[in-house]
Amino acid sequence: MTVPSTALAEVLARSQHLLFDFDGPICSIFSGLTAPATAAHLRELVTSQGIDIPSDAAASGDPFDVLRFAATISADLMHAVAAELRTMELRAVEVADATPHARQVIQRAHYDGRVIAAVSNNSREAVTRYLTTASLAPLFTAVIGRTDPDPRLLKPDPHLISQAVKELNAAPADCVLIGDSLSDIEGARSAGTLSIGYANKPGKLERFAAADAVITNMAELIPGLTP
Repeated sequence: MTVPSTALAEVLARSQHLLFDFDGPICSIFSGLTAPATAAHLRELVTSQGIDIPSDAAASGDPFDVLRFAATISADLMHAVAAELRTMELRAVEVADATPHARQVIQRAHYDGRVIAAVSNNSREAVTRYLTTASLAPLFTAVIGRTDPDPRLLKPDPHLISQAVKELNAAPADCVLIGDSLSDIEGARSAGTLSIGYANKPGKLERFAAADAVITNMAELIPGLTP
């Protein structure tokens, strides 16, 4: 087993509370029911109301881009798109692929006495359903996910991360967020927590320079957690 980098070892040594982003570090939520298909479905909901979608949102394969656009139109449309996104996420977690080594990392962290939480832009119900089905829910002290339809409260805004810190009764400096996007790293910095960038796709390694440590495989976390 590889030895963790100095930066990674130091971050894990300082962090009693591990905050896992859901989509990426734990599973690939849209590996079965894909993100582009979900985004297209949400666009149909918008256009069925007689609303034209601008080219950037029309071309995006990210469902959250459709939600962000809906929020600029009206509160009613934002609520409708957020509710439909939740429904699609609940379907997606039923066929989502688990991230390699995520289970081992979570179990090792639990045995090491770390406090574990999920912090996700995905709906809390979808995250909870996946963790329950995967028999991981008992290892999580908190599940913080999207409950408000307002996309401004999602990462990179620190709202969800700060909510997790508060629910765990922790100090931000004792927490680390493990995430696979710049929004995770930026949100962690704004919330005052450490961050570990999970560079699971080409190009991410270079973009995660602001993270306190970077990994390319979840298994890299295991040596820093006491057996």
